[in-house]
Amino acid sequence: MSLETPDIAESIASHAGAQFFGKKLDDFGAAEQGQSILIAGCGSGHEAAWIQQRFQARVEAVDIDDFVPDQLRGRPNLNYQIAGVCDLPFESNHFDLIFYHHVIEHVDRPRESLTELHRVLKPGGWLFIGTPNRHRLVSSVGAHKQSEWESTLSNKIKDNVRDWSDRLRGKFRNELGAHAGFSRRELDGMLADLFQDRRWVTEDYLKFKYQNHRLKPLIDISTMPPVSWFAVPSIYVFCRKSN
Repeated sequence: MSLETPDIAESIASHAGAQFFGKKLDDFGAAEQGQSILIAGCGSGHEAAWIQQRFQARVEAVDIDDFVPDQLRGRPNLNYQIAGVCDLPFESNHFDLIFYHHVIEHVDRPRESLTELHRVLKPGGWLFIGTPNRHRLVSSVGAHKQSEWESTLSNKIKDNVRDWSDRLRGKFRNELGAHAGFSRRELDGMLADLFQDRRWVTEDYLKFKYQNHRLKPLIDISTMPPVSWFAVPSIYVFCRKSN
């Protein structure tokens, strides 16, 4: 489907997370037309629109508030609605794929959200999660425009100042209002009881996102353990529900 305006098309195409989601599912042999996909925390809806077009899928996109512009509404097989990720209005074993990208750090009950996403995911289905790395040194390096945030140098500097202020005051935790995210150990601990098959793809994501960027030479260094524990700004994982 063609997009109505160049700005909408540019915004949709700028979402590396959605593009990486499609690429890795191709790699896993898990991408098929006509699948049922949940966008858990859709924001302004651009990623949901891109994923629907990419997979020719039936997409449900939810968020706790309505940020979706009129230009993205009324598209076939794409439904936006207000709902929380800890109490989803869908039957169990409903979705083939779930996209949960930079949302869990904003959720009051992150562990419960994972349990609920596991419930609505079909056996054999895939859940993709991205979240800030709580041990990172630098924030918002490659962040794109969001519904209530502009990707400017000034805003990125403010984000880093706020993060370090929270760290120094001992308040760098999601539950205390900081945009902290999770360490890999923390997130893996929440996932372990739900998903036996967990595939960490942080290095793949960063190389994909910055493949044509001037920072590309730094990626190999930043993704080497233990450097990656504090060098990568975010962490990414695919989880598969057992049959």
